Amino acid sequence: MVIKRKFQIICFFCLCVTAATYFFFPPAFSCRAAGDVGIVVEKVDSQENAKIDTCKYCGKLINKGTIHSDEEKIVKEKLQEALTQRSVGYRDGKEKQPYISVLIYRFQERRGGNLAIDKPAGVGLHMHLIQGTVVGRTFVFDEDQKALSQDILQIGKFFKRGGKWITADELAEEGINKGTDYLLEILP
Repeated sequence: MVIKRKFQIICFFCLCVTAATYFFFPPAFSCRAAGDVGIVVEKVDSQENAKIDTCKYCGKLINKGTIHSDEEKIVKEKLQEALTQRSVGYRDGKEKQPYISVLIYRFQERRGGNLAIDKPAGVGLHMHLIQGTVVGRTFVFDEDQKALSQDILQIGKFFKRGGKWITADELAEEGINKGTDYLLEILP
């Protein structure tokens, strides 16, 4: 009986310390009010001859490709929509912390229509959740849509996309939604 009582006291003490720590020292990545997440969208410099480069935020390798002319505007709008759907406020820039930085290194529009194409859409981007100079989380989305006959394991994506070839905008939206969910997991 004495051991059980000591165990209860220790558990209660640990719970109190944890609660006090959270109250007095909030997490580094906290988001409590509208406008708390900054948005920075940029593209890699495609003028360089190197096809393979590294991300300037996380250091991961990126395979640069063709970049659509309005991709920064498109990706920013898709990210704003994703944050709004999740009831997270946003603002431009990284002055206040934390912020989401999106680095676009490939944004290739499909050639063809919904049912037949010459070349599928492809999107490559890194999403980073940054606080100060610390990269808290990184999400990598690098996908070219493939025919079902090339990758039967992706049958779920095939049906989710309506069994058709999608545009780079739609592919980017898919990646941004997945990335937003992943990055925001650590925010309270």
